[in-house]
Amino acid sequence: MKKSILLVFLTVLIMSLCACSKDPEPESQGSNRDPKETESTEPGTNDGQKDNTDNNNTDIQSTVTPGVEDSPLTSDIIDFDAVADLFEQRISEAVAQYEKEDYTRLSEPVKYNVLWLGYTHVTFGDLDFRMTDFDKEYLKAVTLNFEKTVERLTNHNLDITIDLYFVDDETELTQWPGDTWLYLAQETVQQDIDKYDTEKKYDTVLTAVETEGDENVERNTGKAGYGTNYVMLGLKTAGVENGIGYSTFELGKPREGTYPLADPEIPSLYATAVSVHEWMHQLEYLGKYLGIEYPDTHAYQGNTPGYQAYTADLNNYDFFEFYELVLAGKLPYTSNDTVKHVGMYPKMWPLAKRGVALDEIGTFTITNANGEYLSADVTTRALSISKTESKWQIRYGGKNRFILLCDEDTSLRVDLGNAWDMEGNSISVWIYTGYDDAQSWLLYQNFDGTYYIRTPYSSGRALAVDSIGAGAYLTENGTKWTIEKVS
Repeated sequence: MKKSILLVFLTVLIMSLCACSKDPEPESQGSNRDPKETESTEPGTNDGQKDNTDNNNTDIQSTVTPGVEDSPLTSDIIDFDAVADLFEQRISEAVAQYEKEDYTRLSEPVKYNVLWLGYTHVTFGDLDFRMTDFDKEYLKAVTLNFEKTVERLTNHNLDITIDLYFVDDETELTQWPGDTWLYLAQETVQQDIDKYDTEKKYDTVLTAVETEGDENVERNTGKAGYGTNYVMLGLKTAGVENGIGYSTFELGKPREGTYPLADPEIPSLYATAVSVHEWMHQLEYLGKYLGIEYPDTHAYQGNTPGYQAYTADLNNYDFFEFYELVLAGKLPYTSNDTVKHVGMYPKMWPLAKRGVALDEIGTFTITNANGEYLSADVTTRALSISKTESKWQIRYGGKNRFILLCDEDTSLRVDLGNAWDMEGNSISVWIYTGYDDAQSWLLYQNFDGTYYIRTPYSSGRALAVDSIGAGAYLTENGTKWTIEKVS
C-alpha cells in the first residue's frame, strides 16, 4: 500500500515539473519592427502586448509603463515606439479634457520658468531711452502681478517662477520693416538670453523697455525721429512652436490708483495686461498641435467667426475678462448653434513647456554599417554620407512619425523631393513646406537593432545612400542605419 502511494506521489510530482518547464511566451520586441524583416523572435519573459496594426506589423511590442512619462526621453537608448506612445498619450489626455469640458486640476502644478529682462538703456539712431529707479521698481511689481494673476486664473495648475534681471548696457532697437515702429529684437538680445539660460532652462523670455516718462521726453525732444518712431506696445516673435518663446513690450507708466499693488493676484497694471497678452500669443500653437479649436488672442475684437466681441475693461486693464476666460479654458465659442468652451484646459499646460509641444526627443548620430554618417550640406541642401561626424535633432511628428532636423541648421529637415513617392526619387534637406508626409519618417527597427528610415506612404520605401558623395534616394529596401543618442 505504501509503495502504491509513493508511486502516485512521484507520478504527480513528475507531471508538475513537466508543466512548469513549458516554454515562456515570446519576448516583447520593443519598437517598430520592419514588416519586411523575416527573422524569428527569441523566447523571453515579457508578456506585454500592443496592437500594432498601424505599422502593418504582427510582432509583439512592449507597453509604456503608466506614470513613468519621462523615461522614454531620458534613457540613453531611445525606444522610439515608447516615445510615440508618450506623446500620443499626452495629446489624447489633453483632447479628452477639452472635449468633455473637464476642468479637473492636475495632481501637481506645471513648473513654468520665466526669464524676464529689463533693458534700462535702449537707443535708435539719436533717440535715447532709459529706465529710472522708479521704472525698475514698477517692473518688479509687473512681474509679481503677472505671476500671481496667471497662477490664480489657471486655478494653480501653473506654478510660475520669474527671474528678473536688468541689463544696463546700451542696446539697439530694431525698426519694423516698412514702418516706423521700433521693438527689441530677439536676435539683438540672444546673447543675454543665452547667458542666463545656460544655467537654468527657461520656458519663455519676456523683455521690457521704457520710452515714456518726463526724463525720456526731455532727453529726446527735438531729435530726428522722436514723435514719429514709437516702440511697439507689445510684440510676440517666437512661441512654443519655436522652442523657447519670446515677447517684448513697452513698460509705460502706471495709471493713477493702480500702483503700488493692492493685491498681487488682481491684474492692477496695464503693463501686466500687455505682457499677458503677448505671452498668450505663444500658446496659440496648441490649437494646431492638438487639432482643436483654440482662440486667437485678438478674438476679443469679435472679428473671428464663432467669438463675441469684448469691450476694454473700464479700469483700463485691457481685455482681461477675455484673457481670464481663455486661460481658464472657459471662453465661449459658437459653431452650428452649439456653444463650446475653449482655451487652456489643465492637461494642456504640460504641453506649453519649452520643447514639449515642439516634440523634442534629442540629438543623434545616424550611421551606416561602415560607420559613415548621414550628413547634409546646409548650403546645397544635399543629403549624403560622410566620414565626418554629423548630428541630427529628432522630433516626434505625430502618427508614429519622426522629423529629422539638421543639427547645424534646424530650419532644414529630411525631405522627399516634390513629395513624390517614386522609386529612385531624390531625398535632400529642405525648409518646412507644410507637406508633412514628405518631411516625416517612420523609424522601423530591425532585429539587429539597426533602423530603416521609411516614408509614411503606403509603399513603405526607405531612405538609401550608396556611397560618400552620392545623393540620398528612395528605394524599396533602403540602407540600414544605427541611430545613437548623443544629447
